[in-house]
Amino acid sequence: MIIAKETTVWDAAPNTPNHTYLLSDKKAKVYAYWNSIDGSYHVLSAKGSNFYASRRSFEIIERNIESPDEINTKGFLKK
Repeated sequence: MIIAKETTVWDAAPNTPNHTYLLSDKKAKVYAYWNSIDGSYHVLSAKGSNFYASRRSFEIIERNIESPDEINTKGFLKK
């Protein structure tokens, strides 16, 4: 799994926030995300939920994450 910060420029909806996600290596599943507005961390599913990364851009923050339980939320939020 990877931790990826979304960097999409939303021209049609400029107030759309970009969150940071815990994704599968191919960005097809999302396991958790950090809300960029309040900094909260949310685990969605241990199996992962479908995620559509097309038309979005990301900066990879961390690779080789084994599970959502491995996350130190404060450490990754500071990056």
